[in-house]
Amino acid sequence: MTINVNKLVDYYAGAAISFSDGFSEIVPSGSREKNSRTYHGAGGFLVPLKGSACFTLNGMPYILEPGMIMHAGPDMCLDKEVIGNKIWCYAVVHYQIPEQEHCSSPYYHEHFTFSTGLNTRIMDMTQQLLACEAARSSLAALRSRSIFHHLVEEILLSAKRQLCDNKSELIEDAVAYIYENYSQQLSIAKLAEQYGLGSKQFTRLFQMHTGIAPARFLAELRIQRAKDLLQTCSSVKQVAECVGFSDNLYFSKAFKKQTGVSPSEFRQHLKKI
Repeated sequence: MTINVNKLVDYYAGAAISFSDGFSEIVPSGSREKNSRTYHGAGGFLVPLKGSACFTLNGMPYILEPGMIMHAGPDMCLDKEVIGNKIWCYAVVHYQIPEQEHCSSPYYHEHFTFSTGLNTRIMDMTQQLLACEAARSSLAALRSRSIFHHLVEEILLSAKRQLCDNKSELIEDAVAYIYENYSQQLSIAKLAEQYGLGSKQFTRLFQMHTGIAPARFLAELRIQRAKDLLQTCSSVKQVAECVGFSDNLYFSKAFKKQTGVSPSEFRQHLKKI
Protein backbone atom coordinates (compact mmCIF):
# COMPACT_ATOMS: atom_id res chain seq x y z
CA MET A 1 0.00 0.00 0.00
CA THR A 2 1.29 3.49 -0.92
CA ILE A 3 1.17 5.91 1.98
CA ASN A 4 1.09 9.70 2.09
CA VAL A 5 3.68 10.58 4.72
CA ASN A 6 2.26 14.06 5.39
CA LYS A 7 -1.18 12.59 6.07
CA LEU A 8 0.43 9.95 8.25
CA VAL A 9 2.11 12.66 10.34
CA ASP A 10 -1.23 14.47 10.72
CA TYR A 11 -2.87 11.21 11.78
CA TYR A 12 -0.38 10.30 14.48
CA ALA A 13 -0.32 13.88 15.74
CA GLY A 14 -3.99 13.51 16.67
CA ALA A 15 -4.27 9.80 17.49
CA ALA A 16 -4.30 8.68 21.14
CA ILE A 17 -1.60 6.05 20.71
CA SER A 18 0.01 4.24 23.64
CA PHE A 19 2.90 1.80 23.87
CA SER A 20 1.87 -1.83 24.33
CA ASP A 21 4.94 -4.06 24.10
CA GLY A 22 7.79 -4.99 21.81
CA PHE A 23 10.34 -7.62 20.93
CA SER A 24 13.37 -8.20 18.71
CA GLU A 25 14.36 -11.31 16.80
CA ILE A 26 17.42 -12.65 14.99
CA VAL A 27 16.58 -15.07 12.16
CA PRO A 28 19.14 -17.13 10.20
CA SER A 29 19.40 -16.87 6.41
CA GLY A 30 17.10 -19.13 4.43
CA SER A 31 14.36 -19.13 7.10
CA ARG A 32 10.72 -19.18 6.06
CA GLU A 33 7.48 -19.08 7.99
CA LYS A 34 4.02 -19.47 6.49
CA ASN A 35 0.50 -18.79 7.73
CA SER A 36 1.33 -16.91 10.92
CA ARG A 37 -0.55 -13.82 12.06
CA THR A 38 0.25 -10.42 13.50
CA TYR A 39 -0.63 -9.77 17.14
CA HIS A 40 -4.41 -9.59 17.46
CA GLY A 41 -4.46 -6.98 20.22
CA ALA A 42 -2.39 -4.15 18.74
CA GLY A 43 -0.97 -2.49 15.66
CA GLY A 44 2.76 -2.19 15.29
CA PHE A 45 5.87 -0.85 13.61
CA LEU A 46 8.56 -3.21 12.35
CA VAL A 47 12.07 -1.72 12.44
CA PRO A 48 14.65 -3.62 10.34
CA LEU A 49 18.04 -3.69 12.08
CA LYS A 50 20.17 -5.91 9.84
CA GLY A 51 19.80 -7.97 6.66
CA SER A 52 16.69 -8.15 4.49
CA ALA A 53 13.46 -10.13 4.36
CA CYS A 54 10.14 -10.36 2.56
CA PHE A 55 7.08 -10.00 4.80
CA THR A 56 3.74 -10.70 3.11
CA LEU A 57 0.70 -9.16 4.85
CA ASN A 58 -2.73 -10.28 3.69
CA GLY A 59 -1.20 -11.30 0.35
CA MET A 60 0.82 -8.09 -0.17
CA PRO A 61 4.64 -8.65 -0.19
CA TYR A 62 7.04 -6.06 1.24
CA ILE A 63 10.83 -6.16 0.91
CA LEU A 64 12.31 -4.94 4.18
CA GLU A 65 15.81 -3.73 5.05
CA PRO A 66 17.35 -1.04 7.28
CA GLY A 67 16.06 2.38 6.26
CA MET A 68 12.47 1.13 5.86
CA ILE A 69 9.63 0.94 8.38
CA MET A 70 6.67 -1.41 8.04
CA HIS A 71 3.32 -0.90 9.75
CA ALA A 72 0.89 -3.76 10.31
CA GLY A 73 -2.57 -3.78 11.81
CA PRO A 74 -3.94 -6.32 14.29
CA ASP A 75 -4.55 -9.97 13.35
CA MET A 76 -3.27 -9.93 9.77
CA CYS A 77 -2.16 -13.01 7.83
CA LEU A 78 1.64 -13.02 7.70
CA ASP A 79 4.27 -14.95 5.73
CA LYS A 80 7.99 -14.33 6.32
CA GLU A 81 11.09 -15.19 4.32
CA VAL A 82 14.71 -14.11 4.91
CA ILE A 83 16.39 -12.89 1.71
CA GLY A 84 20.08 -13.40 0.92
CA ASN A 85 22.80 -15.12 2.91
CA LYS A 86 22.89 -12.78 5.92
CA ILE A 87 20.99 -13.02 9.18
CA TRP A 88 17.80 -11.01 9.46
CA CYS A 89 17.48 -8.93 12.62
CA TYR A 90 14.43 -6.79 13.36
CA ALA A 91 12.35 -5.30 16.15
CA VAL A 92 8.59 -4.91 16.49
CA VAL A 93 6.98 -2.17 18.58
CA HIS A 94 3.28 -2.68 19.31
CA TYR A 95 0.93 0.16 20.15
CA GLN A 96 -2.77 0.54 20.89
CA ILE A 97 -5.46 3.15 20.50
CA PRO A 98 -8.73 3.36 22.48
CA GLU A 99 -11.35 0.95 21.17
CA GLN A 100 -13.84 3.79 20.63
CA GLU A 101 -11.37 5.36 18.16
CA HIS A 102 -10.91 2.25 15.98
CA CYS A 103 -13.51 3.30 13.43
CA SER A 104 -11.99 6.77 13.06
CA SER A 105 -8.40 5.50 12.88
CA PRO A 106 -7.92 4.06 9.37
CA TYR A 107 -4.15 3.62 9.50
CA TYR A 108 -4.34 1.48 12.63
CA HIS A 109 -5.86 -1.36 10.60
CA GLU A 110 -3.70 -0.95 7.50
CA HIS A 111 -0.40 -2.41 6.34
CA PHE A 112 2.16 -0.24 4.54
CA THR A 113 5.85 0.65 4.38
CA PHE A 114 7.69 3.94 4.07
CA SER A 115 11.31 5.04 3.88
CA THR A 116 13.13 6.77 6.74
CA GLY A 117 16.66 6.46 5.39
CA LEU A 118 19.45 4.97 7.49
CA ASN A 119 18.77 6.75 10.79
CA THR A 120 20.82 5.28 13.64
CA ARG A 121 18.72 7.20 16.18
CA ILE A 122 15.69 5.10 15.23
CA MET A 123 17.63 1.90 15.83
CA ASP A 124 19.13 3.18 19.10
CA MET A 125 15.78 4.39 20.44
CA THR A 126 14.15 1.09 19.52
CA GLN A 127 16.80 -0.82 21.47
CA GLN A 128 16.39 1.55 24.43
CA LEU A 129 12.64 0.99 24.38
CA LEU A 130 12.99 -2.80 24.42
CA ALA A 131 15.58 -2.61 27.20
CA CYS A 132 13.25 -0.49 29.34
CA GLU A 133 10.37 -2.89 28.77
CA ALA A 134 12.55 -5.83 29.83
CA ALA A 135 13.38 -4.07 33.12
CA ARG A 136 9.73 -4.37 34.22
CA SER A 137 9.74 -1.66 36.88
CA SER A 138 7.46 1.35 37.38
CA LEU A 139 10.23 3.78 36.46
CA ALA A 140 11.11 1.72 33.36
CA ALA A 141 7.44 1.67 32.33
CA LEU A 142 7.31 5.46 32.61
CA ARG A 143 10.46 5.79 30.53
CA SER A 144 9.08 3.32 27.97
CA ARG A 145 6.09 5.55 27.31
CA SER A 146 8.34 8.56 26.82
CA ILE A 147 10.78 6.76 24.51
CA PHE A 148 7.90 5.31 22.47
CA HIS A 149 6.45 8.72 21.63
CA HIS A 150 9.89 10.10 20.80
CA LEU A 151 10.52 7.06 18.60
CA VAL A 152 7.29 7.58 16.64
CA GLU A 153 8.21 11.25 16.24
CA GLU A 154 11.70 10.38 15.00
CA ILE A 155 10.31 7.80 12.54
CA LEU A 156 7.86 10.30 11.06
CA LEU A 157 10.37 13.16 10.96
CA SER A 158 12.83 10.91 9.15
CA ALA A 159 10.14 9.92 6.67
CA LYS A 160 9.38 13.59 5.98
CA ARG A 161 13.09 14.29 5.45
CA GLN A 162 13.09 11.75 2.64
CA LEU A 163 10.59 13.97 0.82
CA CYS A 164 12.81 17.07 0.99
CA ASP A 165 13.91 17.27 -2.64
CA ASN A 166 14.45 21.01 -2.34
CA LYS A 167 17.86 21.54 -0.70
CA SER A 168 16.78 24.73 1.07
CA GLU A 169 13.89 22.84 2.68
CA LEU A 170 16.31 20.10 3.71
CA ILE A 171 18.63 22.60 5.43
CA GLU A 172 15.68 24.39 7.06
CA ASP A 173 14.65 21.05 8.50
CA ALA A 174 18.23 20.39 9.66
CA VAL A 175 18.38 23.78 11.41
CA ALA A 176 15.08 23.07 13.17
CA TYR A 177 16.38 19.63 14.18
CA ILE A 178 19.54 21.15 15.70
CA TYR A 179 17.48 23.67 17.67
CA GLU A 180 15.34 20.85 19.06
CA ASN A 181 18.20 18.45 19.81
CA TYR A 182 21.28 20.58 20.60
CA SER A 183 21.35 19.13 24.14
CA GLN A 184 21.83 15.60 22.76
CA GLN A 185 25.09 14.00 21.66
CA LEU A 186 24.82 15.27 18.08
CA SER A 187 27.53 14.81 15.49
CA ILE A 188 27.65 16.29 12.00
CA ALA A 189 28.33 12.83 10.55
CA LYS A 190 25.16 11.37 12.09
CA LEU A 191 23.14 14.44 11.17
CA ALA A 192 24.29 14.19 7.55
CA GLU A 193 23.48 10.47 7.52
CA GLN A 194 19.89 11.19 8.53
CA TYR A 195 19.50 13.23 5.35
CA GLY A 196 21.19 10.65 3.15
CA LEU A 197 24.26 12.84 2.62
CA GLY A 198 27.98 12.57 3.29
CA SER A 199 29.49 14.90 5.91
CA LYS A 200 31.28 17.07 3.36
CA GLN A 201 28.23 17.44 1.12
CA PHE A 202 25.97 18.25 4.09
CA THR A 203 28.46 20.80 5.45
CA ARG A 204 28.76 22.47 2.03
CA LEU A 205 24.96 22.71 1.60
CA PHE A 206 24.44 23.91 5.17
CA GLN A 207 27.05 26.65 4.81
CA MET A 208 25.72 27.65 1.39
CA HIS A 209 22.19 28.17 2.76
CA THR A 210 22.98 29.58 6.23
CA GLY A 211 26.37 31.22 5.82
CA ILE A 212 27.87 29.20 8.64
CA ALA A 213 29.23 25.65 8.98
CA PRO A 214 26.94 23.23 10.87
CA ALA A 215 29.59 22.44 13.52
CA ARG A 216 30.03 26.13 14.29
CA PHE A 217 26.24 26.69 14.24
CA LEU A 218 25.78 23.92 16.82
CA ALA A 219 28.66 25.16 18.98
CA GLU A 220 27.40 28.75 19.01
CA LEU A 221 23.86 27.65 19.80
CA ARG A 222 25.07 25.56 22.74
CA ILE A 223 27.16 28.41 24.16
CA GLN A 224 24.27 30.86 23.79
CA ARG A 225 21.99 28.46 25.68
CA ALA A 226 24.74 28.00 28.28
CA LYS A 227 24.84 31.77 28.85
CA ASP A 228 21.12 31.74 29.60
CA LEU A 229 21.41 28.78 31.97
CA LEU A 230 24.39 30.22 33.85
CA GLN A 231 22.06 32.93 35.15
CA THR A 232 19.93 30.36 36.98
CA CYS A 233 21.79 27.02 37.37
CA SER A 234 24.08 26.59 40.35
CA SER A 235 26.52 24.14 38.76
CA VAL A 236 28.73 24.71 35.71
CA LYS A 237 28.80 20.93 35.26
CA GLN A 238 24.99 20.86 35.18
CA VAL A 239 24.93 23.61 32.55
CA ALA A 240 27.46 21.68 30.45
CA GLU A 241 25.30 18.56 30.50
CA CYS A 242 22.14 20.53 29.67
CA VAL A 243 23.67 21.92 26.47
CA GLY A 244 25.18 18.67 25.21
CA PHE A 245 28.71 18.59 26.66
CA SER A 246 29.61 15.35 28.45
CA ASP A 247 33.04 16.71 29.41
CA ASN A 248 33.00 19.67 31.80
CA LEU A 249 36.58 20.72 30.94
CA TYR A 250 35.87 20.67 27.20
CA PHE A 251 32.77 22.80 27.82
CA SER A 252 34.81 25.38 29.74
CA LYS A 253 37.40 25.56 26.95
CA ALA A 254 34.70 25.91 24.26
CA PHE A 255 32.90 28.57 26.30
CA LYS A 256 36.08 30.62 26.81
CA LYS A 257 37.03 30.28 23.14
CA GLN A 258 33.73 31.89 22.09
CA THR A 259 33.25 34.43 24.89
CA GLY A 260 36.79 35.20 26.07
CA VAL A 261 35.97 34.23 29.66
CA SER A 262 35.36 30.99 31.53
CA PRO A 263 31.83 29.98 32.62
CA SER A 264 32.70 30.87 36.23
CA GLU A 265 34.06 34.28 35.22
CA PHE A 266 30.96 34.90 33.11
CA ARG A 267 28.76 34.14 36.12
CA GLN A 268 30.80 36.43 38.38
CA HIS A 269 30.36 39.23 35.83
CA LEU A 270 26.60 38.70 35.89
CA LYS A 271 26.54 39.12 39.68
CA LYS A 272 28.25 42.50 39.40
CA ILE A 273 25.69 43.83 36.95
